[in-house]
Amino acid sequence: MSAAETAPVDDQTRESVRLLKRVPGRARPQKEALREFEKAVAELRQRYQPVFWPFFVPEPKDMFRWRVQLECGCTFEVYTHGEDKYPDDRSYVDPVTESRLPAGEYWCPTDHGPTTKPYRDILEWVDRKVVDFPADPEEPDYDWMDAEDWAKIRKLDPHTSAFWKVKLSCGHHDQVCSDVDWKPEDGPKLVSEERIAEIRREFEEIWTAEGRTGWPHESPERDHIRKMIELRWPRPEPERDCFTCTRARRITGYQRIGWLVPKTNPAPASSANLDRKKVEARLAGAEAEVRKLRKQLDDRKDA
Repeated sequence: MSAAETAPVDDQTRESVRLLKRVPGRARPQKEALREFEKAVAELRQRYQPVFWPFFVPEPKDMFRWRVQLECGCTFEVYTHGEDKYPDDRSYVDPVTESRLPAGEYWCPTDHGPTTKPYRDILEWVDRKVVDFPADPEEPDYDWMDAEDWAKIRKLDPHTSAFWKVKLSCGHHDQVCSDVDWKPEDGPKLVSEERIAEIRREFEEIWTAEGRTGWPHESPERDHIRKMIELRWPRPEPERDCFTCTRARRITGYQRIGWLVPKTNPAPASSANLDRKKVEARLAGAEAEVRKLRKQLDDRKDA
């Protein structure tokens, strides 16, 4: 156990220490882990100019290996800068949005079967990107859409949209499309009372005509549509279905593996070097004594 694990800790670190445990499975061979890490580092170096490498490209010699276990039971290997930085203290990347996950969460690539995406409120409109599009093609790009529906939404001229990066109440990020001239302080645009009555009637007819099994089926998605009807169909919508919530999992435990590049202790001095140092020390002492005696002789000559 390291000194960091026995020293006084704050609440967050104490929680991290509590997660130290034996994680099922075995660590990969060190050479395999190093080879994979160096491949990732090479890709990072291609993305950044050399002047930025010290900030964004980690050095293998500084990285410590851990095995982590997630709440779903899956286990993975992760790295931290040093043996006293715990895996749940850092933020990992969501590979879909390329945003940081909340600390203590890790993206699980394992397919655990069908999962319903929960709806989360939008807490923050982070930034936006404006994109230009050409006119829509005559035929729809989607196999499931018929020509009549496509004709209603098809844009005949080139058009521009704004894509916002938003932060959700779960701490994850998503993307929302809006008109270019729309700003968060404007609030969502609402349809008229007459139009929302039509929308409500259209959905109720679909659900009733198919024994209330029409799209979408009874699910959070249908509840979302009902909520949007009650809010008069706001655009942009104030909430999003979060795919990241179906993949991000809490870290429930972790175990040390060791340094990615094993640390080596300095080689001990050879016995020959030690003997030489002793002789040099004795010689220096003897020379000092000779100088002292010569000084005494010189002083007596002058007396």
